Formats: sequence, structure tokens, C-alpha cells
Amino acid sequence: MKSNLKQVMRLVAVAFVASLTLTACGKGCTKRQAAKAESLKLIPVDSNVLIGINWKKTQASPLGPKLSEGIPPEAKALLQNIDSLVLGPNVDSIMPTLSTGTPKEPKDVIGVVDGKVDKEAWLKEMKDRLAKNSASPQEEDYEGVKIYSDPTPKGISIAFLGEQTLFGMKESVKKAIDLSKGKGDSIEKNKAVMDIVKGLDKGKMLWAVALIPEGTIPAGAEGGAGNPMNALSSMKSLDLALDYNGNLLLDLGIFTATKESAQQMMTMANSYKTLFGGTLASKSPELGKILGGLSIDAKENKVVLTLKLDQATVEELAKKAKEGSPGMVPPSNPSEVVPPAASVSPETAPALP
Repeated sequence: MKSNLKQVMRLVAVAFVASLTLTACGKGCTKRQAAKAESLKLIPVDSNVLIGINWKKTQASPLGPKLSEGIPPEAKALLQNIDSLVLGPNVDSIMPTLSTGTPKEPKDVIGVVDGKVDKEAWLKEMKDRLAKNSASPQEEDYEGVKIYSDPTPKGISIAFLGEQTLFGMKESVKKAIDLSKGKGDSIEKNKAVMDIVKGLDKGKMLWAVALIPEGTIPAGAEGGAGNPMNALSSMKSLDLALDYNGNLLLDLGIFTATKESAQQMMTMANSYKTLFGGTLASKSPELGKILGGLSIDAKENKVVLTLKLDQATVEELAKKAKEGSPGMVPPSNPSEVVPPAASVSPETAPALP
């Protein structure tokens, strides 16, 4: 399943990287936002993560052509004339596992692309990829719509609905086709998800929401009270919005069980920023600039992290990341950044909720 998931996520990864060069919305933005709303009608009700990407703005960006140089030629044809993309996974956990450091595979995933895609280019890419293993796509007529699938049990499937293209696991694609015909419930009937979506500006270059399954970060996690991850056990959901119109603006919201939990998490985060920020900045100027542009606040039961960076800093960070600068990777153990002479007593150490 893992190799097939990589195929599903391929377009998303390409679009996400390119979206870092987005500019202001401009003409036609309202129309594209409406298209995104229609896309939600094709996402099944049991999806607990939504990711939206405004691809049209990426194409219009002055830096778009530069980033497109890194996109594989076969992928460029797939991305032409796309307006936006919405991905709706259903996952057991959005957090990395302790053993692998990577999130668990989703149980289900569906992607909806808005725009006039090149159908023949999409099918050719699938055929060429499968031909390398002496295989060919399967075709199935479902409710009057043709589905093209990777022949493996959990393979990638594609279906075309006018100016919308579906991709994902076959059963997910079938669910989306049913929804297009008014059968079943879409994500719009998932109140927990939609309550968060309503508070987001979906005109941004990238937006995302996620429900955190209960028990994902259990209280008393490995490491006990000294484990900073233990402070996150009250997390219920997340939202994220990212835009880049000369300056980068990222807003990450963490919804907690109570107002008190949000205040405790904000206090802990600001305490660690104050305690370790100076030493981190001295070891890595790049991390110092990120910390300098980061603010952490709490509003009711939501912790809000806002990052603002100017264009020059963004370009510098992107260059360092591309070069694989070791300074971009923070120490895995926070104690490594505390100067030997600056011992921290129990009274001054940041308290965990």
C-alpha cells in the first residue's frame, strides 16, 4: 500500500512545493473559491483531514516558472490548466509514530482536482508507469462513469467528471461518484470538520484542517511528565492557512479540550521559545529568523501560532534547505541548546500542563 500511497500523494507534493510562491488572489478568485466549495461535495463524510491548494495562483506567481523547472516533465502535463485541488484523507493518526518518525498510512484517501485537465496526459502517465512492470490500467464503468485503475488491490484510480478529476483508491473514487449523483453524505455533513473550515480563509494559497483521533497523543505518554509531547494530549483538531504575497504568512491553530488547556500550552510554548531561542539562534541564524518571526497566543480553546517572514528571508531559507544546511535541523534533545553555564533549576524550568 505504501508505494501506491506515494503515487496518490505525488500531485499533492508537487503542488505544495510550488505553492510556496503564491501571490495575491487577483481576478477570478471568487470563482475559484466557489469551485473549492463544490469539491467538498465530493469528499466522503468520514474524511477527517482536508487539504486545499490554490494551484492557479501558483501558476500566476512570478517565481512559478522557476519552481516548475524542478517538476518532472511527465508531471507538468498533469498540472496544466488546474485551478485547485482538495485532498480528503481518512487517517487513524496524523502524528508520527515513535518507532518510524512518520505518520501512519491513511485508511482512505480521495483527491478532487478542479480545472480542465488533460485527460489523455493523465492516462498516458498511468499507462507508461504500469508498463514498466508489464502491466496496464484496468477500466470499469461505474454509474455511467469510467474508472481507470492500477491493477493492484489498493492501486490508484482516476475518473473524470467534466471539469473535475477524481483520484485515489478505487472505493474512494466510487464514493465520490456516488456523491456527484446525490447518493450518500459528503464532508459537508461532518460538523466537526466543517466548523473548523468555516473559520478559514480558503482564498489562501494553502489551507488545511485535521481532526485528531482520540488517544493519538495519550496523557502520560512515554517519558512521563518530562516529555514535552505529553503537553499536547489535549489537542482536538488543527487548522492551517499559508499565503505568500511577497511576505510569507503562516497561521497554525491548535484546538484543545478546554480554555485552560490552551492557556497552559501557550505558556509552555512561549517558555521554551524564551529559554532556548537565544541559543538556537546563535547555533543557527536561519532558525533564529524563524523564531524571531513567530508569535504564540491563545484565544479561548485555541492556541494560535503565527509566522511572518519577509521575502528575502524566505528565499534564503529555501536556498539553505535546498543545500541541506545542517543548521536548519534543530537538535533532537532541547538540553543540547542550553549553555553549560546556564543550568536550569526546577523552579525556573517551564512547567508542563
